[in-house]
Amino acid sequence: MMKKIFAYVLFFCLLFNASLFADESDDEFMNMIESTLAQGEKKEDAEVQPSYVEGLDDNTVEPSRKAQTDDTINDPYAEKALNVSEETSGTDAEEMPESFPLESEPEQKADEVLSSDESSEIVQSLYGVPEAKASSDEYDEDFTNIVVTIPEKKSPKKADSEKLSKAEKKDEDKSDFKEKTETLNYGTPSEISAVVDKVVEEDDPRFIDTLYDLFYATSSNDVRSKIMDYFAKSEDPCLCDYVVEILDDPYDESKSFVTKCIEYASKVHCSEAAPAFVKILEGENEEYFNAALSALGKTGGKKEAKYLAKYLERDDLEIPMRQALMRTLGQMNAVETWEQVVEIAQNEDENGFVRQYAAEALGNMKKEESIPILINLYENGDPNMREYCIKGLLNFPDSEKARNLILQGIRDDHVKVRLQSIKACREMKLKEAVTFLIYRAKNDNETSVKKESYPAIAELNTNEGNEYLISLLKEKKGSDSAKNMAAEALLKFGENACGVQEIKELALSVVEDDRRKPLRKAIGVTIAKNPQDSFAEVCEKYLESKDSSTVGLGIDMFKSGRYDSAKGALVKIAEAKSGNVANRKRARKLLGMEENPEEESKAEEKKVDAKNEKAETKDVPADSKD
Repeated sequence: MMKKIFAYVLFFCLLFNASLFADESDDEFMNMIESTLAQGEKKEDAEVQPSYVEGLDDNTVEPSRKAQTDDTINDPYAEKALNVSEETSGTDAEEMPESFPLESEPEQKADEVLSSDESSEIVQSLYGVPEAKASSDEYDEDFTNIVVTIPEKKSPKKADSEKLSKAEKKDEDKSDFKEKTETLNYGTPSEISAVVDKVVEEDDPRFIDTLYDLFYATSSNDVRSKIMDYFAKSEDPCLCDYVVEILDDPYDESKSFVTKCIEYASKVHCSEAAPAFVKILEGENEEYFNAALSALGKTGGKKEAKYLAKYLERDDLEIPMRQALMRTLGQMNAVETWEQVVEIAQNEDENGFVRQYAAEALGNMKKEESIPILINLYENGDPNMREYCIKGLLNFPDSEKARNLILQGIRDDHVKVRLQSIKACREMKLKEAVTFLIYRAKNDNETSVKKESYPAIAELNTNEGNEYLISLLKEKKGSDSAKNMAAEALLKFGENACGVQEIKELALSVVEDDRRKPLRKAIGVTIAKNPQDSFAEVCEKYLESKDSSTVGLGIDMFKSGRYDSAKGALVKIAEAKSGNVANRKRARKLLGMEENPEEESKAEEKKVDAKNEKAETKDVPADSKD
């Protein structure tokens, strides 16, 4: 108890006399505190505490005590505290009051203890301890003390094994890899940019390390921009250290490069960039306002959401800016702003687009209290509001009321509401929607709704839906457009190879039927994009076709599926001395065969001769022909 009493007294003495100690050196001040604490402990451990130590006479004051006395000689409160401590050192602790109220601080209660934050401030003022820098989530109340912390450099993600295997399979002799690597190492910025574009398009993960090293080595921002596209596609945040540093002070860089940095940070959800975006929004330069605002929705957290909600309260905001702010806030799913967003959504005097973005935001917050609000807004809103209420309600797949409203949305009078409701059914896995979707696929007068219905039916994967799609493939008099949409939906979204045999039979039936060239082409493209072992025969038949465009589709199928049984047909195309030159080149490349310069030269000469002959014939006067 004595120890606690003494600590209280000492703390209050330090609090109200900090100004006296401010003139003393840190070392002297620390020595005083340590000696005083030591004195207090000795008084508690012994009934009688002498004021001297062994080796000193009765009139000699202990050195630490003397230093303490000298420091406090002009301080009546400190002297009073020390005297009280001496007078009560042998007194029973239970008879002592717990603390001594100080006359100079009437607002402070005698038994009140300062909070840890307050005591921390006192220590900082006494010792001169520097205040820690604010992190990304430590803005002050007015969002003016914004500190951007540059993240540490990090390595790129490992390549996806499935994508890596697929890329290696397409380039068995690694010639393509070697050629592109050489260009990346030794090419000009424009040559490198072209290669990176191709790598991004092919989604080839074999160049991860090469492009990562090149990003930091190159002096070309054009090349850096292309490499950011590559890593953004896989949502790899390995370049965030560089990007955040640029965004912290973007005004010395070109606008196109800064915009690319903002896009990258947004796509990889770089949270470290959020403070930089707030700085941009607070700055006077509005050059990057819209881009930074949009990116903040992908990178920001609770603090940034509160910032945007506060920003919306400004009176000088133009309507487009309010719309953009509300849309961004909706992407952040910030429950802390729920009440404010409800007020905006229900305010009939508010701009319509701002209200509909608010409705979507309410759904994204996933609070059950939002469901009746969204239903009411849907029932009383225009098509735009209904569309965004559906977007909000799809976040509640377990709510019967939400599901029922979305089913009703499939048959809404307005096409955009129907489309959004169909998308919601897919996301929510509403199998009960299949009957509605089949009706839309058969009868809707909007092609866009039909196109959206087919993949939804396939993805929901019900017996009723699968049977309907397969029946379209088998119909002899059915629409070829419907057949292709059904085939594409089954291959992309169907499960357990549903419909594969029927699609194969349909493709074989049209491969030599020139009356159905559009369907032949459409089915060929679909099969090339969705290779399966069952399509080896289809690939072979396309390669054997007399139509060059059909052969080209066959080559596409072979490139994606690598069907061994079709390799012989591809070899014939590669070795042919006549026929389509482009197809022959592609076949040779796929098979790893060297080009024949003489043969290619002759082919080019024939082309030129034929072209010249045609031109000469065209220039001959009509009377000379007679």
